[in-house]
Amino acid sequence: MPKAREKQEPIRQSVRVDCPIEDAFRLFSESFGEWWPLALYSVGGQETEACVIEPWIGGRVFERTRSGEEHDWGSVTRWDPPGLLRFTWDPGGSGDRNQTVDVEFKVEADGTRVTLTHTGWENSGVAVCTLGAGGADIWRALLSRYFAEFALEQMLVLP
Repeated sequence: MPKAREKQEPIRQSVRVDCPIEDAFRLFSESFGEWWPLALYSVGGQETEACVIEPWIGGRVFERTRSGEEHDWGSVTRWDPPGLLRFTWDPGGSGDRNQTVDVEFKVEADGTRVTLTHTGWENSGVAVCTLGAGGADIWRALLSRYFAEFALEQMLVLP
């Protein structure tokens, strides 16, 4: 296991989606709670019904349970549609605002390249064990889900 103070490489994952850059940004940010597997990756588990990224700098990234309880995951630090979204990452609100997730959107052929970079994950003691061992795989699965089960499906239903 890496030392907590040891500098680790950021987690970087990328996926190509078959839609225009504006749609890719919108589907990622406005529909975050529709493609994110809330039952697997949330504070409230099965009770979580929504996850929201508020579309402005300083906006919250949070989940809401069926009972209305809200759990902060972070806050938006850069909102630059359709090219870049950046937010702090601290699901459950432990106070560790040193983790950042950048999501870049770039035109690629007839689609969009979506690249996610998670930095600062090594600063959290829990993250060293969990993300260090499998964080790249988790983000890869999430982006694949985004691509395979949501973005592509949404593009098929548009007129």
